[in-house]
Amino acid sequence: MKKTLFIILDGAAEPRANDDLRSSGIGKSALSLAEKPNLDVLASNSFCGMWAGPKAPKNYNVKSLSELATLELLGYSWSDSPGRGFLEALGIGLRPKKNSIYFRANFATVDKKLNIIDRRAGRDETGLKALSKKINMKIDGISVRFYKGVGHRGVLEISGSGLSNAVGDSDTGKNKPDKIVPLSKNARKTAYILNIFLKRSHDILNKDSINKKRKPANYILIRGAGRFKKAMPFKSRYGMKACSVSNSGIVQGISRYLGIDVINAREYSDVESNLAAKTDIAVRSLERYDFVLIHINGADVFAHNKDLKGKVKFIERIDSEVFSRISYMRNIKIVVTSDHETSSKTGEHVFGPVPFLFYNGEDYNDIKNFDESSCGKGSIIMNPMDKIMCCD
Repeated sequence: MKKTLFIILDGAAEPRANDDLRSSGIGKSALSLAEKPNLDVLASNSFCGMWAGPKAPKNYNVKSLSELATLELLGYSWSDSPGRGFLEALGIGLRPKKNSIYFRANFATVDKKLNIIDRRAGRDETGLKALSKKINMKIDGISVRFYKGVGHRGVLEISGSGLSNAVGDSDTGKNKPDKIVPLSKNARKTAYILNIFLKRSHDILNKDSINKKRKPANYILIRGAGRFKKAMPFKSRYGMKACSVSNSGIVQGISRYLGIDVINAREYSDVESNLAAKTDIAVRSLERYDFVLIHINGADVFAHNKDLKGKVKFIERIDSEVFSRISYMRNIKIVVTSDHETSSKTGEHVFGPVPFLFYNGEDYNDIKNFDESSCGKGSIIMNPMDKIMCCD
């Protein structure tokens, strides 16, 4: 079987109908506006269509869409997930405990009335490591610890007896944080502990001298309760030895959860990432692995910042630094897709189909450009791994 290079362009796609873009007077997506000759040549020699996108349970928090999308791109489903928090814990190198509950957490900025001013605290890491240590505490015998991750991100761990992951999120996209609500009777204690933590940690952060010298990182937003669970390893399911190259906590966490080796790329940040070096690592890894996943996050960051021009320029960087390095490759399978849509107008994740490209040197369907409109003329792909496994 040919080896596979699987490239995820996080948040590169825009809502397919382009309603957001039309209403802003732009009319085109970042993928269609970007000059990307290398990717478009690859598309013209490939089978192109639309991946149907992630499927989620009712009331799923769209902010955690990357979790479901990455699992589904690898052939798993939302029912296989242990929860976003558990995966993020694995992603930052923790060894999650069976009696603990884990949450994805963000440092955020709120005003005196708890209106959210910036849910990423300016993406400024200044002092966050020190602040993280100051909000560890015990509440009624339950240990609550905050572990800083990449940038403004972190993981909240609560440990003790009688805890449940059946609780809601505080980070739901509203103007104010939601109160944590129990989703079952057994989760009342957990919700109680979390609400006390959120109040106490806010008081501590608000008064700290570090926050007098920077845009205040004075609130912790949490979502995606998760706990210990096992899934069938990727190699057992597909018979391929796999690795991932990513600086994303969630992608690294999913990789570890599925037994996929992690090639640590943490020195490559979201936007200032050395894409060429990242690609070279991935290509070299094909010598030792059957399946190499490379995850590139910058386009999603620009979309969250509602910066369409920045998103376009970053996609052009991807073309010149990534696809120029793989366009020569033969006797290999290449998949290129986005994990989800991220609107450059609203700054939010969106459910919907995204462009999909499959190259194996044999199959193609006369689609010349990799963007929503062009790929929308092709087939809908339900499971990308099925395409990889059936077409050598």
